[in-house]
Amino acid sequence: MVNKLRKSLTQQQARVLEAVESFLREHGYAPTIRELSRLVGIVSPSAVFKHLRSLERKGYLRREAGELQLLTPTSPLFRPARVPLVGLVPAGSPREVFDDLGETVDIPDWMLGRRQQPVFCLRVQGRSMIDAYIDDGDLVLIEKTEKASPGEMVVAQLEDGSVTLKRLKMEAGRVLLVPENPEFRPIEVKELRVVGRVIGLLRKY
Repeated sequence: MVNKLRKSLTQQQARVLEAVESFLREHGYAPTIRELSRLVGIVSPSAVFKHLRSLERKGYLRREAGELQLLTPTSPLFRPARVPLVGLVPAGSPREVFDDLGETVDIPDWMLGRRQQPVFCLRVQGRSMIDAYIDDGDLVLIEKTEKASPGEMVVAQLEDGSVTLKRLKMEAGRVLLVPENPEFRPIEVKELRVVGRVIGLLRKY
């Protein structure tokens, strides 16, 4: 149901905005255009994009550095929290440890929850996690930890000092860092060093 603060929106715009909010609460990151199209029952992705542009003009959404952010001031979703943007993490071939950019990113504070460990953002470089809806240029929110469970997406440091973003799996006593893209192969590691685990995603648009 459209609340009073949204009376300036058309019915379709309100449905799109509510779908974005609901998806964010459930997943911790914004939906893609195609996901929104499916959620609101609009066949044409270009029509969904047009509604997003209208919501942006009316001050309900904004795209900053290509990332979709919600701006409704009355919702608990929109209290900002500032976290450091440490640098780049490869979702592809491993590379040297990410660079410290000295920048920060504003995120909804509910994404942090009551976590006690430090949290930071990394910008994804590469497409090895595309089937997990993490694309080149997206920002991943990382909880700093040396522990992770099988099935979680982690930033791991390899024996040669390079780092990579992959899904952690254990298979017949083997430790595997598994991509979410069939074009890339899993990486088997003898000694796992977890830098952090993925707890959220800020999608690039």
